[in-house]
Amino acid sequence: MTRKIALAQYLLAGGKLSIMNAYRHFGISNVSREVIRLIEKPFNVVLTRTKMEGKTKYGSHCEWFEYRLVSNRINAKGIKAMKEAVAELQSVTKCNQLKKKVVKMKAKA
Repeated sequence: MTRKIALAQYLLAGGKLSIMNAYRHFGISNVSREVIRLIEKPFNVVLTRTKMEGKTKYGSHCEWFEYRLVSNRINAKGIKAMKEAVAELQSVTKCNQLKKKVVKMKAKA
């Protein structure tokens, strides 16, 4: 699975991306650049950006953004394209798994 499809699947499921979970789950260290490059431009959607605030373990103030996909009229076509891309990858994966099973069955026969 590519990062693009993994991100699309995560956002379609209602996930919120932050710098921490983007790095942990997808290996993306610059989430602000990658959401534009991998999601917004190719699928023609706009992710909402929510400014978050907190404190570090040392008590210093810090800020970051959370990105999420909102289902609205503007994003409707892009969300459909994202769902199609995810479904296409899943069907290809299933076909590959079936091919492997057939090869194993032939090898046993």
